[in-house]
Amino acid sequence: MKDKKTWDDLIGAITVICAKILNKTSSEPHINSVQIRILASMFWKSVDTLRAIQLLYSANLPIQAQALIRILFEIRIDMALFLRFCAEDPVAAASRVLDTMMLQKIRQQRQSDFRGLDLVAGAPTPKQLLNDEKILIRKHGKDLAPRMQNNGFTDLSVEARARQLGLSELYNIVYRNLSRNIHNTDYMEHLGPRTSDPDRWKQYEDVRDHVALSTAIACTWRAAWFVDSLLGSELIDPLIQCWKDCVAFEHWAHWPELMEGTIPSA
Repeated sequence: MKDKKTWDDLIGAITVICAKILNKTSSEPHINSVQIRILASMFWKSVDTLRAIQLLYSANLPIQAQALIRILFEIRIDMALFLRFCAEDPVAAASRVLDTMMLQKIRQQRQSDFRGLDLVAGAPTPKQLLNDEKILIRKHGKDLAPRMQNNGFTDLSVEARARQLGLSELYNIVYRNLSRNIHNTDYMEHLGPRTSDPDRWKQYEDVRDHVALSTAIACTWRAAWFVDSLLGSELIDPLIQCWKDCVAFEHWAHWPELMEGTIPSA
């Protein structure tokens, strides 16, 4: 991949800023806000995921990193939609996220016949979990609760979530391609280097990796912007400088949806 050091520098720069933002979310008064704690948890997952992507690229495993880039894209859109929910009703938004995770965990336990609960001290019993599920179904309704289990707190597919935020092109071109590549039935990324012209394949890999890393960094940067804006925008200057460095990099992928401007609208 071309200019690997610059990619590492860009990831390093945003990671340093993210660490400072995460520290702020753990301090007073922010730690007392359930909404900020939920958003910070999403953000923390983004930062750790970006670090994992960097490790995989360092180990020359870019294809394996693609699954994690999908996660970053999903977190980025979920953070934006959670903030929209909070703007309408912050208490209901937080409750919706927490209830969704509980419904999904209970379904997971049921599918495994509740095995393993006895290995965890103080874990709830199957009866307790099923009773909790009944309470949540009554709260959200028999129609909505199963959809929350399937689609998450937004009750929307990833494609529909992306469409709501104006990110359909990024979804269709980047997310869908990464989804195809990670499936165990698709071996093109490993077959190609052995059957194609080496120079052409190398060119393809460079384009693929530049788009993938641009998407990963942009999603993490946007997540950092969301949280910093909520906390008072104390790190706005380093964030803007980081973005300027990204878009000035010659191998940055200038997708319209990655280039919404220095100050994002969604």
